[in-house]
Amino acid sequence: DYWLSLLYKRLIGPKVLAIHVAGLQRKPRPGRVIRDKLRIYAHCTSYHNHNYVRGSITLYIINLHRSRKKIKLAGTLRDKIVHQYLLQPYGKDGLHSKSVQLNGQPLTMVDDGTLPELKPRPLRAGRTLVIPP
Repeated sequence: DYWLSLLYKRLIGPKVLAIHVAGLQRKPRPGRVIRDKLRIYAHCTSYHNHNYVRGSITLYIINLHRSRKKIKLAGTLRDKIVHQYLLQPYGKDGLHSKSVQLNGQPLTMVDDGTLPELKPRPLRAGRTLVIPP
């Protein structure tokens, strides 16, 4: 929770954006309830984050499926470079792990008072985003 909260505070600005996700808006079959297992949120990127220009958008995605999901950005986002910050459990304990990795690298404090650098993984414009479970 700590690393997620830290990234959230650094990236997410106060303005919430409306998004449309094609393919998720489907009708339930009679007697079935659709549970949205792919949650996608959009915000303006924090204006306190000097690594990004005003007007940058931060998407955060939670995949509660048991398999990876692919997302293709459309509209004006299609032609933008994506900076991916992928948080996952580190080690073989999965969701019970006590460690977290960012883009495949374990996150640990540099020393008692120094946070590690939280580096994004740049993805080329137009690339399909693969969201692991």
